[in-house]
Amino acid sequence: MDFFIEDIGNISINNGLVRIDCVRRVPGENEGQVTLQNKGQVVMPLAAFVRIQGAFGRAAEEMVNRGILQRRDQANEAPTSDEEVTAALESFEVDLDDETSDETEGDTADREKKAPTKSTRRQRK
Repeated sequence: MDFFIEDIGNISINNGLVRIDCVRRVPGENEGQVTLQNKGQVVMPLAAFVRIQGAFGRAAEEMVNRGILQRRDQANEAPTSDEEVTAALESFEVDLDDETSDETEGDTADREKKAPTKSTRRQRK
């Protein structure tokens, strides 16, 4: 089962469970205004949340190593508006598309052979 999560809202912890509100950004009544619509929650044990946080950190580091993402030298250079974040994400998506568009089936097979054997992720067929 696949879920598309556009953005997250509040994250809360109660009785050892982490609840992450999933939200959708929709245009508001005024120009430039954005309204958040609740689209459900992801609920998981605290231990799973910590493991996922570590996995996201490792994935982000790998994206930096591949040149898909870039580190910012100073915290004040971080995007502050929704428009800046959206622009950064759009360029990220283009980078992914460019990387996969030049692939051949042989390249994919070679990469799958190099995948770590300890991974518990299911691979798509």
